Amino acid sequence: MSKIIYFFSKLFWFTFLLLFVILLAILVGSNSQSVTLYFWPISGKLIIVTWLAILLSFGTGLIAGALIVWLNSFSSYRTSMKLKKQVQISTRTNTTIENDQYLEFRKSTKQPSDDNKQINSPFNGFTQGF
Repeated sequence: MSKIIYFFSKLFWFTFLLLFVILLAILVGSNSQSVTLYFWPISGKLIIVTWLAILLSFGTGLIAGALIVWLNSFSSYRTSMKLKKQVQISTRTNTTIENDQYLEFRKSTKQPSDDNKQINSPFNGFTQGF
């Protein structure tokens, strides 16, 4: 059921985008008059056709929006890198602790009690019978 919903959602957005592009192409194609643009800090003027002004403003908006999203993602990226480093450090620490515990276990040997003192010697088998 979710695959059907996913398909229709993709189909909806594709149709919406296609209609938007067609509308934009009609708007751009039908406006071929000249427009004079004045930029406030600059004293000069720029004379261009209307469709170019529409496409430039649209492109500027796309670039500005993408730049804002990209700059806002830096805080998330920085946080994820800090968490990744913390996980790596804690993993190394846990591995070191586990390795040290294993080494401590291997180092500790059981000492024979005073009641059952046995001497590890190759001659034990020969001297026990006498």
